[in-house]
Amino acid sequence: MVPGDTEPSLRQDIDLRAHDRDVLKFLSQDPSSQVAFQGLRRRLGMHPEQLSRALHRLAEDGLVERTERGYRATAKALTVVGPDALSRTPEGLTVLETYLPADVVVGSLVDALQGRWFGPLRWFGFSEDAGELRLWWSTEDNGIQLEVRLHEGQLRIVAHIASRDRLDEAARHAYLLFEHLSREVSRGLYSGLIG
Repeated sequence: MVPGDTEPSLRQDIDLRAHDRDVLKFLSQDPSSQVAFQGLRRRLGMHPEQLSRALHRLAEDGLVERTERGYRATAKALTVVGPDALSRTPEGLTVLETYLPADVVVGSLVDALQGRWFGPLRWFGFSEDAGELRLWWSTEDNGIQLEVRLHEGQLRIVAHIASRDRLDEAARHAYLLFEHLSREVSRGLYSGLIG
């Protein structure tokens, strides 16, 4: 879930605080996403305490739930947001594309990578939709967001950039991320990533 500029609309009859609305709008953009606390904090520019309170209130109302991999909007939340909430993520630019060895256990690879930072890339979140797993990292300023897509043995790294002049920087970060992905796959030969 690398969010675009479109924001879902919320029903006006629901009594939510401003921060609650911001969090709910953001998480509702891609219902299959699970976004880390720090990813939400960076993306929304909220103080950690404000975000924590908003998440707590939303969870109490059954609109957001915490998972092993982060926070996500619930089915109830999708009744609160307008129909334009389910906008698709802009496609982005494919920077790298390759195949994974057939015996790589993708779930174990995801478990090994989630929550980790690589150089200037900060863990952002995760989603699973129609058999495709997506993992995201972002620079601190959110000017570059890298999305790793894992689907049917293929691995793609897609860049979402704030401006075209950051494309070279995004490509360098993508190669750094790929280096770490490759290292985990190689390490998996001996530690259970390989089935």
